[in-house]
Amino acid sequence: MPKNIVVFSDGTGQDGGARPEQRISNIYKMYRISRDHADTGIDPSHQVVFYDAGLGTDIGATALSAPVRFVEKLLGSVTGAGIKRNIADCYEFIINQYEDGDRIFLFGFSRGAYTVRSLANLLMLCGVPTKTRAGPLMRFRKSVRDIAWEAVDTVLEHGAGHPRAEFEAERLELARRFQEKYASGDGSDSNAAPYFIGVFDTVAALGASGFRRRLIQVGLTVGVAAAAFVASLIPAALVGILAAITTGAGLLWGFIVPAWFVTHISTLTGVIWFWKRQRAANHKTIYDFPNKGDPPRSHDAEWKGENFDRLLSKHVRFARSANAIDETRKDFRRVAWGGTERPSHELTPGIDRLIQLWFAGNHSDVGGSYPETEARLSDAALAWMCQQAIRVPDGLKTGPIYVDGIKMPGTGDAGAALNIYPRADGVQHCEVAGMRDLLDDYAARFPKWRWLQRRVGNMNWEIEVRQIQHDAPVHPIVSERFELASVAQCANVGPYRPEALKQHDAFKHFYQQST
Repeated sequence: MPKNIVVFSDGTGQDGGARPEQRISNIYKMYRISRDHADTGIDPSHQVVFYDAGLGTDIGATALSAPVRFVEKLLGSVTGAGIKRNIADCYEFIINQYEDGDRIFLFGFSRGAYTVRSLANLLMLCGVPTKTRAGPLMRFRKSVRDIAWEAVDTVLEHGAGHPRAEFEAERLELARRFQEKYASGDGSDSNAAPYFIGVFDTVAALGASGFRRRLIQVGLTVGVAAAAFVASLIPAALVGILAAITTGAGLLWGFIVPAWFVTHISTLTGVIWFWKRQRAANHKTIYDFPNKGDPPRSHDAEWKGENFDRLLSKHVRFARSANAIDETRKDFRRVAWGGTERPSHELTPGIDRLIQLWFAGNHSDVGGSYPETEARLSDAALAWMCQQAIRVPDGLKTGPIYVDGIKMPGTGDAGAALNIYPRADGVQHCEVAGMRDLLDDYAARFPKWRWLQRRVGNMNWEIEVRQIQHDAPVHPIVSERFELASVAQCANVGPYRPEALKQHDAFKHFYQQST
């Protein structure tokens, strides 16, 4: 009997229930109510669920591994490669669980939303491996992990950071070879595709840029140099002692100079190794393309803040996106979504394939993670996403969900309920204003040097109002919010008049009335 395979990928820094009284996202709330668990009564033969903690989290880190994780996070901040680990983790889970006919559900928030969209494209390219050259695929083994990393590193990342068309032919050829190697498709189409994708405000601020990027690169280089220097002290001392004994040249030329050479050569070698390793990780090569015997073709691929992948595969059955109207941070620019090809399956009567709906609030007012007392706006997006995922044929299975005390149709009966209370007058947050408060607090503690105060004052988020089409669909709560005389929003209280909707057909008359 086909089952649901459900993946939840959380936003940056979100790690679900890892800490008590944590501010949890809509993704974790959906995971908690839909997991195959004794509390929910969901039969694991009908649905299995995986939770992927957000980029930058340290779940499972030990005293020994924590420093390594820290360096990995810094490297990920420079190259944007931290997302590779998340994609590979999710893909590994799917490989281990998938049987022919299973339905794959993918949900994500923020960078986690971009993670599952990238995972969807990985499935389109590589499918789900079923065999190896040695025979049938042995699941739940290290080999599955290795295959997942191979797919991400060799196929999906090929051309990353470049316009899609530039390396699309090469990537499709690599996908064909992968499908042939692991019996995961017929060479033109893979053997699996997502059934349902649901995302909350997709962003892809994957790699640091500008001053912050250079600062991290310098810091990592200095760290590697220092580590190499310290590691060379004992060998340098031994070389110095041996040189002093064999040459009899005295302390300076017999010991200090040879030891100095050893430490500095080791330091330089460490830095060169670090930079070559970093470059090699991003260097992609395809052989025998387009014809057998052709010379290798190479390029540097890097997940970065441009040329994001916006493709919605034609093989995806249903797709839903909840977008934030009031997010103004330029670094949190929404990644658009869509496709140019006709769907490969029959459309479902009465149910749209793709819905992209706009909600009131900033990034986390849509995806969640504010305190529960301030989560009324994010509850609107949560209720909508749950309804959409449950109502499709063979939809998401959950425990009981109540919206304003009324049980949501199609939800289960066992276990603790998810209670949702969406409100049009909910508190709207503003991270730009929050950062300003934090910077002002820092500035008050720092010396009053003019250059330092100016530098601190200029560290706030760069602002960019989102571009929303004049007829873009909005959630009913947005219209209700416009009608209210006053709501809590950002740093003030007043009528809801977001700049992003000033030219929207349904709301522009509100702005004319206020002028």
